[in-house]
Amino acid sequence: MRVLLRGGPGDGQVVAGAGETVVWQACLYERTTGLDGRHGGQVRVYRHRPGCCEPYGRGAEDRCE
Repeated sequence: MRVLLRGGPGDGQVVAGAGETVVWQACLYERTTGLDGRHGGQVRVYRHRPGCCEPYGRGAEDRCE
């Protein structure tokens, strides 16, 4: 399944993923109810979770996983 990333460093990227969250280059994205049809068929939209990227200490210490 392909998903569209919105916000953060991956904004606009279409990547493989499914489930409640997707990790893209050490950044966490959460599933939304939105769909986007501009990327070769409908893809689910995932929104960036602020503060959950590697430079900010993504991991158990900030509850990003």
